[in-house]
Amino acid sequence: MQFARVGALVGAAVAAVAATVFAAVPASAHTPKFTPGCDGEKSTLTADLQYYDKHHTKKNRIKITLNGETIEDTTFDQNFKQTYVRDSKVELVFAYEVLAWNDPIDEVNDRNWSVRGTVKVPSCVKTTTTTTTTTTTTTTVATTTDETEPTTTTTTVEATTSESSAPATTTTTAAAVVPVADTGDGLANTGASIAIPLVIGVVLLGGGAALLIVLRKRAANN
Repeated sequence: MQFARVGALVGAAVAAVAATVFAAVPASAHTPKFTPGCDGEKSTLTADLQYYDKHHTKKNRIKITLNGETIEDTTFDQNFKQTYVRDSKVELVFAYEVLAWNDPIDEVNDRNWSVRGTVKVPSCVKTTTTTTTTTTTTTTVATTTDETEPTTTTTTVEATTSESSAPATTTTTAAAVVPVADTGDGLANTGASIAIPLVIGVVLLGGGAALLIVLRKRAANN
């Protein structure tokens, strides 16, 4: 009886441990991880699939595409791990699809083990900023303006007049004085005759009288 009790206790303990182990397995089973990263200046994506169910005839499947191009399409049993490296200066978008062979949708036990999604992997290329230093040399030419005030130069020219006085010889001629009779008109005798002006006056007066007579006759005839 004692051995039977011991055996029962051992069996119960083993069952409990087994139950605990099997209960923990679904919680950690079917774990897909897709991790973006960098390898130097190259972009990387690591696919890590763990604890998938193994079957002797059925397989789990993984498919990965990049920009519409298939870069992975294979089957696996329980685990799969692979890193994909790409050299790109822009962000990459990977699309993945994992199909579990035992994937009946079981909402009660949360057994939706097939997954689909996308992963964005940033560019790992380091951006080099080139700083161009421009040195501008400005040469300033100083212009000096000399303002010269007008200088008025007054030149005084001393005119020296040399007068050469030649000895003047004065000849004095004494004219004879002729006595003139007093005419009583009080005019000084200039030595000029008044007969010519009188004759010219008489001629002009006569011509004017003749012209006046002719004009009157013409007026009378008209």
